[in-house]
Amino acid sequence: MKKNKNQPLKLGIFVTLGLFIFIVGIYYLGSKQDLFSSTFTVNSYFRDVKGLVQGNNVRYSGINVGTVSKIDIVSDSTILVKMSINDKVREFIRKDSKVEIGSDGLMGSKIVKIHPGSANAGSISDDDELESTNSLDIEEILKEAKVVIDDGQIITKNLVEMTDNLNNGDGDIAKLLNDDEITTKLSQFGDEMISVSQSIDGITRKINRGEGDLGKLVNDTTITHEFHSAMDQFGNIMLRTDTIANELMIFSKSMNNGNGLVNRLVYDSTMADNVDTTIYKVGKSVDNIVDAAETIEKSWIFNLFSGNNKKERQEERNSRKPNNMK
Repeated sequence: MKKNKNQPLKLGIFVTLGLFIFIVGIYYLGSKQDLFSSTFTVNSYFRDVKGLVQGNNVRYSGINVGTVSKIDIVSDSTILVKMSINDKVREFIRKDSKVEIGSDGLMGSKIVKIHPGSANAGSISDDDELESTNSLDIEEILKEAKVVIDDGQIITKNLVEMTDNLNNGDGDIAKLLNDDEITTKLSQFGDEMISVSQSIDGITRKINRGEGDLGKLVNDTTITHEFHSAMDQFGNIMLRTDTIANELMIFSKSMNNGNGLVNRLVYDSTMADNVDTTIYKVGKSVDNIVDAAETIEKSWIFNLFSGNNKKERQEERNSRKPNNMK
């Protein structure tokens, strides 16, 4: 009987304890969802909510100040996110505050972050709209990191193949790394270049000491003076040449533009014809004189006075005539 009397007591304690735990849980969950505090609504539009769901936390400067109350699709490129914010933080959220969607930790659930605005913008009102901004998405970062890793693996593979070809191949670079003959030839070439530089140094020393024609030409000032003197004489000759050329030019202008005999002989066709006629007449006169002299010489009066020399003169005259006249 005593055992049966204690059983209802235990049941009552168990029910009371369960009811208390239920009330505490409801209060805890309600406090998380701001069910027992005064709230106001804030709206923001996004192109992509990146996995955000209703009930996710809203944080202001890292502090939970509300939850996501509703998510609606407005159009194919616009999504409306409604946030229920605790009224106690209304005065801290400005009208120019920015909203972005982030992650709670590296791989945690999505949250809405509200960044502080300027003090002179004024506090936000119920059902106001805040401007949204694009945030870095961890998934996109991981995708890009995967692409970079894949590219790095390809580059590493190519580097391994290239090093194998350098170590075991027959290319120019492989020969340069592995073949000692090239190094020997380079060393010989370096020695030859040193020898050439020494020879050039010896030549320059001889030139500086004035040895040889080139050394005299470089160091002997007498050659320089003679060269300058020759250049001066050449300059004088050029001046005289210019003077003669000017005089010839003046003479040619005078001959072309003057009225002298030379100008008339060159340009006056009438005078040229007269000169030709005169020369022709002079030639005819000379021929006539020669014929008269021959006539006189053949006359009997002339032969009478020069009878002793007639034979000699006849021989002399015959010798002067051309062969076809004989």
